[in-house]
This record gives sequence, C-alpha cells and structure tokens, in this order.
Amino acid sequence: YLFRYLSLKNMKFLDVAFSAVCASLLTRQTEGEYLSTDTYYHKKEILGPAMWHFNGAGTVMYSVDGSTVLKNVTNSGAFVAEGSRDDAVSYFSLASDGHRFVWGGTYGNSRSNPEDTHRVETFDIDTGEPVGYMKTCNLPLDLQYHPTRQEMWVRCATKIGDDHFGEIDVFSVNSLSSDFELINLNETARPYGRLAVHSSLGNYGFASAYNIPYLARMDLSSKEVVNEIQLPKAYGSYDMTYSPVNKHIFVRTRVCCTCGSEDADVLSCGRGPGSPVLVENGPSASADLQTGICSGSCEGTEADTIGVYEIDTVSLEVVGNHNIEDGFGGDPVTSPDGKYILLLGNNAGRSIRVITPNGNGETSSTAAEIPTDFQGGTPGRMVVSDYAFIQDETRNILILAASTDNDVVVVDLDDNYRMRKFALTSDAESSGGSSRSVEWAVNSNFVWVNGGDASAHYILEFPSANIDDAFVARTLTDVASGKTMYVENYERRATMEQMAKMIGASSSGAKTSSTSSSGASSSGESTTMGVLGETNEMGVMGETNEVGALSNEKSSDESKIDIVGII
Repeated sequence: YLFRYLSLKNMKFLDVAFSAVCASLLTRQTEGEYLSTDTYYHKKEILGPAMWHFNGAGTVMYSVDGSTVLKNVTNSGAFVAEGSRDDAVSYFSLASDGHRFVWGGTYGNSRSNPEDTHRVETFDIDTGEPVGYMKTCNLPLDLQYHPTRQEMWVRCATKIGDDHFGEIDVFSVNSLSSDFELINLNETARPYGRLAVHSSLGNYGFASAYNIPYLARMDLSSKEVVNEIQLPKAYGSYDMTYSPVNKHIFVRTRVCCTCGSEDADVLSCGRGPGSPVLVENGPSASADLQTGICSGSCEGTEADTIGVYEIDTVSLEVVGNHNIEDGFGGDPVTSPDGKYILLLGNNAGRSIRVITPNGNGETSSTAAEIPTDFQGGTPGRMVVSDYAFIQDETRNILILAASTDNDVVVVDLDDNYRMRKFALTSDAESSGGSSRSVEWAVNSNFVWVNGGDASAHYILEFPSANIDDAFVARTLTDVASGKTMYVENYERRATMEQMAKMIGASSSGAKTSSTSSSGASSSGESTTMGVLGETNEMGVMGETNEVGALSNEKSSDESKIDIVGII
C-alpha cells in the first residue's frame, strides 16, 4: 500500500495500525480473483514459537513445553543430495534470522558429487517447510546473522575449487539465489575457525583460524581482509565470542607444546612422531625448536597459559587475556545481552569463570568462579558442553550441562551467583553422549537439555525467579540424535507488541480528547484518526466518510489525516 499524502498536526501517526487496516481491505478478493492467485498466504498455518529438532531424517517441531509435535518434515524429496542416504544429512551449524528463515549448514555425504554436499539449507520460519539450498564452501561450521545488512554469514573450514574460492561465504535473506564473492583468508589449506559479525560492528566482521597467529578483520562490502590483529605467542585461535557492551572480542588461543616424553607437556604426539616447533608458553618454553605439536592437541596442557585474548574492535588492539582458575585454558561464550562472558575450561568440569565487561578499551573483570564440580571428566579436558541464559523482566539465570554426568547446574546471576545442582534422570550412567545441548524457549518457563545416549530430551521448567523451584517437567524418549534450537518469528512478535502499545495509546488519547476538547462529538465515540471509532473522519472503516477512499481534496483542518489514495 502507499499513502500518497498525509497531513498531520499535533498527533503521532501510527503507521503499523494503518497497515493492518489497509491489509484487511486489500485482501477482500472476489471469488474469481481468489481462485486465480497463489493461495499460500491465505492458507499458511503458522507454527508460532516452537522447539525445532534437526536430525538425519528430517526436522521435528515441538511445542515449547514438549507436550505436542506440531510438525514433522522429512528430508526425503526435499534436500537430500543425489547419491546420499535420506538419514545422512549432518548439520554442523544452525541459525535463525528471526523473521524469514531458519538456516542450517550441512554435509549431505553425497558419494556421486562431493562438492554438492557442502550446502546451506533454508526453512520457512513460520511453517518449517523447506525453502531451498545454496552450495557453499567446505564444511560450513559457523553461521552468523547480520540483522542490519539482512545477511547470513558462513564460516567454512576451507575453500572448494574455483566456484567457492574462500572460507567465508554470505547469503542475502532477500535473495537466496544471489551468489556473492567469498572472502579468502589466503593463508593455509584448511584454516578452521570461527566468525563474528554483529549489528554494532557495522561493515566489519572478524575471523579466527586455528593455524594463523592473528585475528582477521574483514570489510563485509569489499570482501577483503583489511586488518590483521596479531596474537602474541599464539600459534592460532579458534572459538570466540563478541560482547556489544564494550565492543570487545574474546578469542581462545591455540599454542604449541612439547610431546613424546615423560617430562613433555603432552605424553603422546598423536599419529606422528611430532615435529620441530617453537614452544613459547608454559614450563617448556624455549627460544630453541623442540619436538612437539601445535593447536588443539595442546589445549588443557601446561603450555595453555594464554587462555583467551580480549581484543578491542575499535582500537584493534589486544587489551588483556583471561584464563580459568587453574590455568588450563577455556572456550569463551557470552550471554545474549553481552553482560556476562563465561570461560568453559579444560579442567574436567570442576568450575567455570564468569567475566563481566568494563568500558571500551578496558580489560574486563573476573566476577565469579562457579564450582560446578561435574563428575566423570578427564583432567585437561572440557566437559561443560553447553549453556543457556534465561533473561527477562524477573529472571537472570544461567544453566550449565556436561556430557559426563546427568546433573545440571543453575545459577542465579542476581543473587551473588548462588548455585544449585540437580539430576536430569535417576540413571547411573550418563546419557550425555559426546555432547549435551541446552536451549531456552525464549519468553517461556522451559529449557530443553538433550540426552543423546538415551535418545531423550529433558524439559526443565522454571516457574519463578527462584532457582529452587526449577524441576524436570517432562522427559521425551525415542528422540533421534541431532541438534535442537528454539525458533520464533521475532519480527512478528515485535510488530504485534508495537501495535498493541499504539492501539492502547490511541484509545487512551481518543478518550482524553473526547472528554476535554470543546469540539468533541457529543457521543464521545468519534476520533480524529478513526481507526477504531464508529464515526471515522478518515473514512476507512467508519460509516461516515468525510474524505472518501480516493478523494482529490485535502482537508482544511490540519489536525486531520487525509488519505488521498491507496494503491
């Protein structure tokens, strides 16, 4: 629709409310028109807020409390690559853009055409129906949505030939068929890493790589690496997170360590005998080359002393580093609002560290040590595999889960980090498998925790702000292994909330005007805007129409809104 002319004086125009009015007029089609057009939008059944479970055979959508299966979409006939099995689709990463699609980075295991298996798939956010897929670079490990650019950015492990010569790809939410140039880190063959894009970062993004000793700053428009932020004494970097509170990135470093002897940092060198490397951290640090290994194999060793670098995205400088209490290194993750950064440490699940950001350019502060004390872990290994935050008007709660036992830890972040631990199940053996996932159904009381080895999902309920009231409300069984994420059309929610507020304000203003203005109608039911009034000076819905739908005249009263035409 288009308002050709609007004159407004002493009144706030609420265009969203008018959109709803105009939409109701424009969708009044004759029977012939209805039959001759695509009826998709007329018959579209919206799922609403739901928990989506992606597995090898398809996607199952549940109600947030787990009581109802809303929909089950199988892979067969949808996205299965030629030469693959229906149950062979693996999702490396999942993301939602919040208003149109749910995105999945997949590896379809195609035997006839390997390049066809590395794809990004899209699903309608309202219905769960498959929309399409786009080929991308090798192993799409990370998906990050940039809301102001309305683009989904993809971080891959490596490039594929000339068609996808780069490790960072991008897709437009508004044009899935558009093919954009990839960003090539132009370094090594397989620079595994992560990606950071955010609306507050504007035109720039950042990429880590496990075997490159700097953080790459990229121009998202030119698709070029424009800055290299050096990471002192690091072999590379991998996991990272971003806080918009201070505009800092927190990135886990990778280092080199000695191997192959009793007094080395690591007893075994892995598949090979090791190679000459420069060890710059820990008790084995030396200016001379030593037999050793680098990157992930050194995590959690005595050489893992840097931990996490904190980088200012404004000055492009390292402002500090953070480690866990016993110095074994940890992966950084952040809360949705960026006010809490967690270090999930390589300490067998004994504890996690909470960091809180300070001002831009200032090193963040250690706020607390959470004594999680998960059982069954191996020294030097990470067992806290996932987390979730419940953050709303009354609750500020952290939930942690490990793969090695059946307990969950809940922390009240507003009560001096008070902690409580309780069991997901009475089973003695851990159901966590290789990793647990934790997902809050936003704006609800429910948190989902998976149990892969038991083919189960445990649904926790938090009925109040008191963490002592939390309990396991439901257990789903026979759930196929996969990834779970909460999905909601946030744009629709925001629009509805905005309309509700504006309608309330309009109604309140109309009542005030009708009782205080000397020129008000004696019935008190006429409003200048006329959206809800019985007598409507705009003439859209009211019985009395002073302007007319296609009036060529402008009202002399500038306090009125005149609609000259609707197209």
